[in-house]
Amino acid sequence: MATLYELTGNYLKLLEYAEDTDPTLFHDTMDSINEAIEDKAVGYAKVDKELAKDEVALKEEAQRLNARAIVIANNRKRLKRNLQDSMVAIGNEKIKTPEFTIYIQRNNPSVNILDEHEIPAYLYETKHVLDKKRISTMLKEGKDVPGAKLTRSESLRIR
Repeated sequence: MATLYELTGNYLKLLEYAEDTDPTLFHDTMDSINEAIEDKAVGYAKVDKELAKDEVALKEEAQRLNARAIVIANNRKRLKRNLQDSMVAIGNEKIKTPEFTIYIQRNNPSVNILDEHEIPAYLYETKHVLDKKRISTMLKEGKDVPGAKLTRSESLRIR
């Protein structure tokens, strides 16, 4: 059986010879190619539906695994916090064994914001974010927006 690529090529090639071919033969051949393309399209749609199911299943599995990873990360944090609290309570900041060296490290200082409204404006980052919705509205109204234009794309839908 021919591939969709081959069928499309045959269809386009046949169109080139439309004027030189017997009309009945031409229409019969075009109909058979169209039927073959429709069969391929149905096959593609079925494969797409199966892939969509796989995609959903994999995303759900990823969410499940991500939730499990979060639980494990929280368990690790709690375990390390309990060990650190115990080490601080007994005054032992370093435990050295043949397997591990466990110690309490002094971290670099970090900023703790008490009230962000008291921070001067010059210490804020300013981010420029394009308002695509507004740009779209202006372009649809016929206004000129330098550096932007409306484009229309196409996509395949399978129902």
